[in-house]
Amino acid sequence: MDGRNSLRQIIKSALLTGVASVMFAVPVVAADRANTVIHADLGQVSTLDPIRSDYYQTWDITSRLYGPLVAYDGEYNVVGDLASDYSVAADATSISFVLRDAKFHDGAPVTAEDVVYTFDRLKRLGVGAAAFAALVDRIDVEADNAFTIHLSAPSALFLGELTKVSIINSALVSRHAGTDDGQAWLAANDAGSGPYTLTSFDGNDAVLDWFDGYFMERGTRAQSLVFRRIDESATRRDELIAGNVDVLLSLEERDVAAIRSQSGLSISVAPPTTIEGLYFNAHSGPTADARVRRAIRLAYDYDGALAGIHQGHGNIPNGPLPAGLSCRPDLPVASQDLELAKQLLAEAGQQNLVLTLNFQPAFQEQVKMATLLQSNLQDIGVTLNLEPIAFPNYLERMKDPTKIPELMMIMENSQLPDPASFLSMTYSSATLGSTNRAGYSNPVVDDLLAKATVTTDPEQRCDLDKQVQTILDEDAVFMGMYMPNMEVPYRSATMVDPQVGQPDLHYGPLAFALKSAN
Repeated sequence: MDGRNSLRQIIKSALLTGVASVMFAVPVVAADRANTVIHADLGQVSTLDPIRSDYYQTWDITSRLYGPLVAYDGEYNVVGDLASDYSVAADATSISFVLRDAKFHDGAPVTAEDVVYTFDRLKRLGVGAAAFAALVDRIDVEADNAFTIHLSAPSALFLGELTKVSIINSALVSRHAGTDDGQAWLAANDAGSGPYTLTSFDGNDAVLDWFDGYFMERGTRAQSLVFRRIDESATRRDELIAGNVDVLLSLEERDVAAIRSQSGLSISVAPPTTIEGLYFNAHSGPTADARVRRAIRLAYDYDGALAGIHQGHGNIPNGPLPAGLSCRPDLPVASQDLELAKQLLAEAGQQNLVLTLNFQPAFQEQVKMATLLQSNLQDIGVTLNLEPIAFPNYLERMKDPTKIPELMMIMENSQLPDPASFLSMTYSSATLGSTNRAGYSNPVVDDLLAKATVTTDPEQRCDLDKQVQTILDEDAVFMGMYMPNMEVPYRSATMVDPQVGQPDLHYGPLAFALKSAN
């Protein structure tokens, strides 16, 4: 707490005096700037416990501190990480692994017992990445470096889901377990085996340094990584231009435009893997009526938002998933129809409806989108109250479907490239109270998702995914409002394009490689 406040005071002083170099000298103590990549993003890093890989701000850092058993390569193939070899049973009910000779940051070897401890902890805590351990029945240890994970039911998705499970140092975490299974300690400490170690963390900003005991060579990857919290898009833009930041993973379109003409800077572009919109509470209250949800969806001025708020960049969504994912059905693009919206409200018996939309104020474009929706809903006789919420508080409310926000604005992304994984986590009745964002329950959807989970044929699973998305669109469980381009501004004078040859940043850590490194 005190460290964060003192850092903020120094930053404030630097801004007031115009000395930008002071602002960024603070977290780069003892680091070689030429071999350091400074990354700025918005939003609070509420914990560094890798169990919360569902917080993007956490995942962005912990995916470099910890190693999973397997990972995605740039072609979205599953390849070994901590595992040097693995074999999936023909009936998809078990996977056998052999661990490579890897070390944790304290020098201890990574063993099968660490894997068992990791999954046991996931089961005990039941949050975040625990969703990926739900099917684990038992783990049989055959040797220090060999084990088999047995599932309670067949799953063609489980191997890919393991990319989100970070293996932790069991001995180290056990010593700091306290009364909360190590959550308080891991919130600001490192028990990983990944390519980087945690040098400092103050609650907003983090410094990571290369782990010399890592099983792979560093190559041209940065020796040090600095993660800065800068909530204002314009400030992130200015610091990149000034040379105080090297790469930005989120920026408003107006600020991206200002960077395009800057010498030594470039914009890396990839297919969109995020979609901005809102989840309705489909379980309780007035939004449990699909007619109300459809009416709200029809009220929004999508074209006006794209032209004004988003400066004409990106796309209006058609369906609940971003365009960067495969297996999307050909659904109609969202559009405004105020008369039909009024008709649906009348059919639902709703007059003078008052609703509350929760949003994250750090995302400035979302504030504008929420304000526009508030104005649009007035045109159909609906009063919309806007109420800020912290993302961890939203996740806490998801535990009880009756407490899920009536409308929750979110920048949504799939944690995995297989749409079946995202759909199962987000819309299955089995995930009510955990990862089901809308409190949605539909037996037809449940049946289709159950079939997709066990279907090993990609084409058949793709067809099932499309059927689910069509039903979700008809039920208006999610209101897609905007699909941003995946644009990453970076210092091209010194950095390699951070997205080329890499999996999407939600599926694995971007390498942040330098054109030359010592």
